[in-house]
Amino acid sequence: MARIADPEKMENIKRAVMECVIEYGYAGVSTALICEKAGVSPGYLYRYYKSKEELVQELVDTEMQAIIKKFILDIESSNTLYEAGGKTIRRLFMRANVEPMAARFAASVVMDFKIPAEEKKDNFKMVIELAEKCIELGKKTGETNSNITPLEMLVVSFTIPFRYLLFSIELDKNKMFTEDEIKRVAQICINAVK
Repeated sequence: MARIADPEKMENIKRAVMECVIEYGYAGVSTALICEKAGVSPGYLYRYYKSKEELVQELVDTEMQAIIKKFILDIESSNTLYEAGGKTIRRLFMRANVEPMAARFAASVVMDFKIPAEEKKDNFKMVIELAEKCIELGKKTGETNSNITPLEMLVVSFTIPFRYLLFSIELDKNKMFTEDEIKRVAQICINAVK
């Protein structure tokens, strides 16, 4: 008979992974550290995951897919690149106001290239296509430099908002992001791609 996972323990494990990735980066995360933070034995973790990598990968892939999917929807539903960026930044910052750890985890996932993703090539392909959609919209509205490359677009759109979030929360643990900050960061991104 299959063992049924304790939902509370599984949630504690996922939360511990997020905390560890935020605090130590992917390379600094160990099974022992995850288990200690989650209050479970390594045996319990290994009942459901073959390795630390499998557990982290599941959370990372889920987070990356959600970020990319929402960003695509933002681009497709916007008339300007500024509007699309504003929607994405608003979602990220408002999430940080409600769930700071989840937002910090998302930022850590985006910023740490050492984190393996199951479909890394596919994720990069999707992200490049996403950058191309941004460039297409930006050229149509005159918001981007005509020579901007997908890589340059990615550096701006992924680095500035996520680093801003991480630095802000690091400097003020009780940080509450505002609409003015959303607009300002979106404008900084647009200025960077002109």
